[in-house]
Amino acid sequence: MKNLLLILLYPVLMFADYQYSLQDYNSTSPSAGQDVWNPVYVDHITMHYFSSQGWAGWTATFGQLSDFQDELRNDYGFENVVIIAVGQSNISDFNSGFCANSDLPLVMDEYPTLPIRNQFSPYGLHKQLVILDYDGNHIGDTFVNSISATKSYVLGILDQYYEQATPGDINLDSIINVQDIILLVNMILSSEFNSSGDMNSDGIVNVLDVIQVINIILD
Repeated sequence: MKNLLLILLYPVLMFADYQYSLQDYNSTSPSAGQDVWNPVYVDHITMHYFSSQGWAGWTATFGQLSDFQDELRNDYGFENVVIIAVGQSNISDFNSGFCANSDLPLVMDEYPTLPIRNQFSPYGLHKQLVILDYDGNHIGDTFVNSISATKSYVLGILDQYYEQATPGDINLDSIINVQDIILLVNMILSSEFNSSGDMNSDGIVNVLDVIQVINIILD
């Protein structure tokens, strides 16, 4: 049902079937040296940030996006979300140093064919952030001219996606388990609210909702 609703809400453009390696070139990333699409982040909402320039000033942008990724996971409960930096192989500064102060995966678009950008066409322009759901469907895109504006846009897109989730599936992994309980408890302790955690639809997230999630798991 979640994917059906997404198909109705958004134009469906599939980007999931990559035919080339997406090796992570950022040595400080958790997926360094691995293929960041399959299987590392195949079950994630992925945000692909494209940059066609390689000077050191862009490390600040990647650092802020890396911090935002941490916020999405730790403060908002979007565990299966990753922002992927996309560079070009002909820019010498596109290396692990380019992602300084950032844990974002960095993948290289091979110049001059640029297969990643071709895969994302008509998206993938300089400074563009393209958001895909679990199935590789395009669910949003924006240009990163302002980090604060980008955050607001991304949170709006994720909230729309989030509302389509099964009640109790807090981390949007299509499974209701103890991880969702932990996130729900954290939500209660931090006085946050999200409709997917409001199991009894009373407008409040509290211990009664936790009990309902536990009952779903036990059943």
